[in-house]
Amino acid sequence: MAQAQQMDQRELQMQYQYITSQIEQAQRQLNEMRGVLEEIQETTFAIAELEAKPKSALVAIGSNAFVKVKIETDKVIAPIGANVLSLKTPEEARKILEERAAKVSSVVSNIERALTQMYQLQQKVVDQAQSQQGEDQQQG
Repeated sequence: MAQAQQMDQRELQMQYQYITSQIEQAQRQLNEMRGVLEEIQETTFAIAELEAKPKSALVAIGSNAFVKVKIETDKVIAPIGANVLSLKTPEEARKILEERAAKVSSVVSNIERALTQMYQLQQKVVDQAQSQQGEDQQQG
C-alpha cells in the first residue's frame, strides 16, 4: 500500500514538472510574441511620424560627423512575409503591419488562454498531491 502511495506521489511530481516546463516554454513564446507586437506598433508609429514631420534628418557617418539627409516618404520598404521586402506606400505598409499585429495579437491571446489552462492543471496536481499527503498522514 505504501509503495502504491509513493508511486502516486512520484507520478504527481512528474506531472507537475512536465506542466511546469510547458508553462516556462509558453511564457517564453508569449514574451517573444509580445516583443514582436511591440516592434510592429513602434514601426507603424514611425511610419506615421515620418509622414507628419519634416522630411530631413541627421545621420551619423562616424567620428562624431553627421550629414543631413532628405527622407523620401512616398515609398517605404515593408515586410510582406517570408522575409521578403517590397516597396509600398506608407498607407500600404501600415495596413500590412496592422494585419500582422492583429495576427500576433491573436497568437498572444491563444498563448494566454493556454497558460491559464496550464496553471489550473498545475494547481489541480498540487491539490491532489496535498490531498494524498494528508491521507497518508492520517493513515500513518
